Amino acid sequence: MFKFQNNAETWQRLDYHIMSRGFIKPYNDEMLLETDLEWLRKENYSIVNFDCLDWNNHIEVMHDDLSLNLHFPPYYGKNWDALYECLNELEISESGTVVVFKNLDMINIKTVHTLIDCFVSSAQRHILFNERLLVLIKVDNQKFELHPLGAFKMHWY
Repeated sequence: MFKFQNNAETWQRLDYHIMSRGFIKPYNDEMLLETDLEWLRKENYSIVNFDCLDWNNHIEVMHDDLSLNLHFPPYYGKNWDALYECLNELEISESGTVVVFKNLDMINIKTVHTLIDCFVSSAQRHILFNERLLVLIKVDNQKFELHPLGAFKMHWY
């Protein structure tokens, strides 16, 4: 895995830009997404693609697709807590793993927010172990917005 340095070379890297802005990058332009995916492939990132249009607002289909393509264990509970736990245990490739969600704006916005928040929160955890989990989302709606993602809850000790 490329180690980031505080220099101009690092500041030009796509993965640095994505990680420094919250582990997520949105796209409206398919060609720009494909260009970035090509760069990430050349850097040996593992890429997992999802087409949210296939989910057709059926949360069970979404969980089945996530479980199958991210190789979750058979005991995956198909709920948000189970998703977060399995994402935290996700095997991240040596260079990093990129999860791409296309047509994300075609499903319920509350589902989208919870889904992406799980991924961003897990990416924050993975980076503690020097593992890179990046999330790319492709939407057609140029006014698409999500609330802040990856927020931490304060824990009393």
